[in-house]
Amino acid sequence: MITLAELTWPEARRVARDQRSVVLLPLGAVEQHGPHLPLAVDWIGAEELARRIAPHLERAGWRPVLAPSLPYGVSTLAVAWGGTVSLSVATHARVIVEIVQGLGRHGFRRVVLTNYQADPDHLRAIARARRRLRGGRVRVLIAGFTPGAGRANPMLDPRVRALMRSPRPEYEWHSGELETALVLAVAPRLVRRRLARRLPPAWMDWAAALAGGARSFERMQPGGRGYFGWPAAARAATGRRAMALRGRLIAAALLGELGRPRRATAR
Repeated sequence: MITLAELTWPEARRVARDQRSVVLLPLGAVEQHGPHLPLAVDWIGAEELARRIAPHLERAGWRPVLAPSLPYGVSTLAVAWGGTVSLSVATHARVIVEIVQGLGRHGFRRVVLTNYQADPDHLRAIARARRRLRGGRVRVLIAGFTPGAGRANPMLDPRVRALMRSPRPEYEWHSGELETALVLAVAPRLVRRRLARRLPPAWMDWAAALAGGARSFERMQPGGRGYFGWPAAARAATGRRAMALRGRLIAAALLGELGRPRRATAR
């Protein structure tokens, strides 16, 4: 995978004009993830999704290009918690639009937003940005948590949940087993392991709470510590297997939309 930020401008121009190039733009968030995980979980997850998707695109003939991540997102649910920095829906949508348009001006024609943040307002911002970009010179696809996908999304695929140790996988969500396992696999030094092992399960029907109109973690779980699930069950191996499976499932869906690349244009 090519890292865009490490290229010189002549190199970037050549890559942009290659008809096989697909930009992967990670969308994260800076928000609380319980007492045991860092604020950067969604940022880490978005970049890991891009890394897991890229090899599948390469094998299909595409040329994945990793753009610098957009770390800030919309974090309405967590905005009251220490360290959380939330953009407005309008600002986040506008930033995505301007980044994609900037890439398009130089010749990139395909951008995949790799998104690990599931806050409903964050997803609304992505949907708004995609609508504004529709019909433009850049084709925009979304990988990861996707507006309107609900529980049919590959991120929540039953095969992913089957990898978990938790006896209540349907209630695992924010900062629970899977997100703790992700960080153990990708950035283990950032996990407060001793604390994570002592946290009791905090299961709840998060989907029902969101559907019922809950707009903050405090409303969803009064008196809670900002996590939903069982962090103590997390293992690094689970994180690696889950992200590998998610990458494969998401890449298959992307390739169904992208098809086969054209032959590279000589310049």
